[in-house]
Amino acid sequence: MNVETHRLSVNRRQFLQMTGGTATLFLLSACGAVVAPAAPTPAGSALTPKRGGTLRIATPDDLTGFYPNRLGQSFTDVRVADMLYETLIRRAEAEEGVPLYPVLAESWEANEDATLYTFHLRQGVTFHHGTPFTAKDVEHTFNRLRDPAFQGVVSGLDAIDQLVVVDDFTVEFHLKSTNVTWPYNMGQQGLKIVPHDRTDEELAEEPAGTGPFVVAEWVQGERIVGKRNEKYWDPERPYLDELQMLILPEATTQIAALMSGSIELVQSVERENLALLEGAADVVVLECRQGLYPVFAMRVDQKPFDDVRVRQAVKHAVDRAGLVAAILQGRGSIGNDQPIDPGSPFWANVEPLAYDVEKAKALLAEAGYPEGLELTLHTSELMDGGPGVNAAAVALQEMLKAAGITLTIENVPGASYYAEAYLQVPFFTSWFPTFSEPDAILPLAYISTGAYNESGWGDPQVDEWVAAGRTELDLEKRKTIYAEIQQRISAEGGVLIPYFAPYLQAASTRLQGHFPGLRLVFRDLWLQ
Repeated sequence: MNVETHRLSVNRRQFLQMTGGTATLFLLSACGAVVAPAAPTPAGSALTPKRGGTLRIATPDDLTGFYPNRLGQSFTDVRVADMLYETLIRRAEAEEGVPLYPVLAESWEANEDATLYTFHLRQGVTFHHGTPFTAKDVEHTFNRLRDPAFQGVVSGLDAIDQLVVVDDFTVEFHLKSTNVTWPYNMGQQGLKIVPHDRTDEELAEEPAGTGPFVVAEWVQGERIVGKRNEKYWDPERPYLDELQMLILPEATTQIAALMSGSIELVQSVERENLALLEGAADVVVLECRQGLYPVFAMRVDQKPFDDVRVRQAVKHAVDRAGLVAAILQGRGSIGNDQPIDPGSPFWANVEPLAYDVEKAKALLAEAGYPEGLELTLHTSELMDGGPGVNAAAVALQEMLKAAGITLTIENVPGASYYAEAYLQVPFFTSWFPTFSEPDAILPLAYISTGAYNESGWGDPQVDEWVAAGRTELDLEKRKTIYAEIQQRISAEGGVLIPYFAPYLQAASTRLQGHFPGLRLVFRDLWLQ
């Protein structure tokens, strides 16, 4: 395996941890100033927020370091960064309409062709170590992330032609071309703003952000504790006195702790564990607006998937409705091998390659496999964090038999999956979160040069369409462009995306102010 492949493999893992969109707001904001509305009250939380108390959250792994935005972060590293640091904009993928909220930027506007974005920064903000937040910190953060030597987890910064500091509280992003999705990009978790007067090494040991909590304690292997930032720029928040992240690697242990009242939130619940929560007092299962989807990647640069007929045979041999019923227990929707889900305004009603075993057999015969085909699918326990990937793999094994495809499942240890299987073997598993903005995923995974182009499939026309979608100011024209892309990927691409699954969490009924989603907004949480 070459070094570049390994780098992309690790980045893929970090991308899942860091990600967390609607086009409507960015398109409206392409010309003119935007001041986003205040955060709404989550359904069922109409009570007045109460100050005080300690929130306890289960987390599956230990903290590896405090410096944000970096490669190699654990799940817990990302959550800790969320309590310590902030971005210019927060994109609320878990909320209806996926609004963009101002955080360290109070407002922003674009010129007529969306090549220049001006951000007006919040005044009166200080970092935890006492230094005032200014445009100098934004410039420092972006220059650091754009440095090829810095191994960060962020996308799209190559669109910047020049970053200009206008004054202490105004910055301009001069882009290389029209980009209607720029405000959305500014909400990436990997764009946490760090102080200009602290080195990476200093921040790794003593974090200093602008966030609602400061570090109070870290007991390795046990817990990370944050206490309220008494100098936080929003005098009403945070509501909590303390935040504890308790390291509980086993899913069943997390659920037992929630049911006993030892914690208030389990951030990810697998469907096979839902039965453990049935009838639990003072516990609720939360279905997130943002979802996940499995990817069964077929490398088009390796046999037998270099033949589109083989790829289509696999697609025709899959009973997608059956998978939704069996794997998702009815919670979810059918996927037609398109990476845009029905919750996005850009979802296209693509006619699927129908479940047709005889068609699958005929395609295999045309491709030179009249007696059937033997395939090996590589997966790992790492995929258990996704939307039922490994359970779906077993179901696929049975479904493909009817079409004459013998599927062997090879489980690779998690420690070596990204180094030995991912991107390298002909057939392997993966998963992604859904995004309402197509430009969040298409340039990364579905253009010829995409860093996470897992199947290796490329189409020059699709590459052109993806670029056009980013620069098109007319909403209806953008929808048409993305519909064409989805149709092409579904029919000819190298990925099998059989369904979209909602992301599930479980919480105590005491927890308020929480929109269930991949990203936790700690400043808004409180306990009833």
